[in-house]
Amino acid sequence: KCSDDESVCPTEKNKKDIQQLGLWAEGVAGEFNLDVLGFYFETLDSATAPVVSDSSLLPLWTFDGENDHDIKLTNDPVMGGVSDSSYNVTGNAVDWTGSCKVVPSLSAPGFCNLESKKNFDKFPDATGSTHLTLLVKSDTPDYQGFKVSFAANTLNPQFKSFKADFFINDDTPVDEETGYFKVSVPFTSFSNNWSSYTGEPIVKCSDDESVCPTEKNKKDIQQLGLWAEGVAGEFNLDVLGFYFETLDSATAPVVSDSSLLPLWTFDGENDHDIKLTNDPVMGGVSDSSYNVTGNAVDWTGSCKVVPSLSAPGFCNLESKKNFDKFPDATGSTHLTLLVKSDTPDYQGFKVSFAANTLNPQFKSF
Repeated sequence: KCSDDESVCPTEKNKKDIQQLGLWAEGVAGEFNLDVLGFYFETLDSATAPVVSDSSLLPLWTFDGENDHDIKLTNDPVMGGVSDSSYNVTGNAVDWTGSCKVVPSLSAPGFCNLESKKNFDKFPDATGSTHLTLLVKSDTPDYQGFKVSFAANTLNPQFKSFKADFFINDDTPVDEETGYFKVSVPFTSFSNNWSSYTGEPIVKCSDDESVCPTEKNKKDIQQLGLWAEGVAGEFNLDVLGFYFETLDSATAPVVSDSSLLPLWTFDGENDHDIKLTNDPVMGGVSDSSYNVTGNAVDWTGSCKVVPSLSAPGFCNLESKKNFDKFPDATGSTHLTLLVKSDTPDYQGFKVSFAANTLNPQFKSF
């Protein structure tokens, strides 16, 4: 990672000499769709992060004495696991810090879990809500193994809970009142059929509604938890609380921003020809297609398991020329996309840019 070794990071010269831009659906099997208005660059800092003022949050578990529950930690309890974590309740928040490490007997990362202590506890009725929301801060926002879980109507709350990934990034809004990041996870992102080795869903809610939370499950929440799982690394979360809320497209944050500078758009102003690559070797069967409609490109496809590898392949949409010319992005801090998607839960989206390389597809950033 760039955070571990600056030699793999983009330089200012790379930002100046962008020669190719691309999108990928890779490493995660599933249907995908992106409607892309354009690629842009901009300069952001913490002062420009989205700020949200929201009184719609209803508490499930907080640490201020109002909705309190005892805490239980589980750190790699079996098979010689060596992950470890600890927590402190300070003020109105719980600070959880640890390290998810590779289990020697499995040669794969283990897990740390912080959850409410009782297996059959009582939490407020979340019937009718659309999102389980966390207010958090983190010293390790780049850690990619965070998950949140809730159990309901089960005799095995740890391993038959509903679980979903969550991430903290530059687009995560900040709660105006508390200054904490507001991470809203749709209930449609949760599944109770997930791998006990990785925590990732075996069957997604979007593919089979039988693994989705029901309104009865939202009513009967019996345990809440956080996980650092399936990704080796140091982690930290400072958690103000678990909440539920109802969001729809009308309440999604809307940002008006004139600081976006175009790299590649589809309106004829900054246009480039498009090239598709769908699993070109080893018998891959992923497929995708695109249409340019109005000022946007609509890209739809399916990332499928490559039979010879028993692992998902990839689809790639990119600018056609390997050595094209794009605007100078020197001094910018972010590559930004304006997109819509019919598959927002798909977890395999990636963006790339190539610069100063003779192998732009596989030596891109």
